Amino acid sequence: MGWRWRIEQLFATLKQGGLNLEATQLESGKAIQRLCLLALSAAVRVLQWHQGQQDRTQDASLVFSEAQQECLSQIAPTLNGRTVKQHNPHPPLTLACTTWLIARLGGWSGLARQRPPEISTLFHGLRSNN
Repeated sequence: MGWRWRIEQLFATLKQGGLNLEATQLESGKAIQRLCLLALSAAVRVLQWHQGQQDRTQDASLVFSEAQQECLSQIAPTLNGRTVKQHNPHPPLTLACTTWLIARLGGWSGLARQRPPEISTLFHGLRSNN
């Protein structure tokens, strides 16, 4: 994947694709700078996580803390579907596994024939109250 495309994805994630920075109502330049710095850190982690969904060997600790991984492990059984095709096919505690779980929280069906989840689906999954 080229650098230009990664930069485009980063800006899309910062804007309407996820964090919606354009909707901020902050007026102070310092406050906007601080928000952008925090958002940039979050966006980079989400992109790192999103790109890791294809690599079944990348460890989830690259993006998620131990407590977050434990939480995902606890809810994992509830996110499997009724059929074997709707069960998480990825090794536990990998980025691919966590992407699958959070995408399910975001409304993705989890079926292999369906397109991989988009970044917006992952953000929806992170914000869900399930």
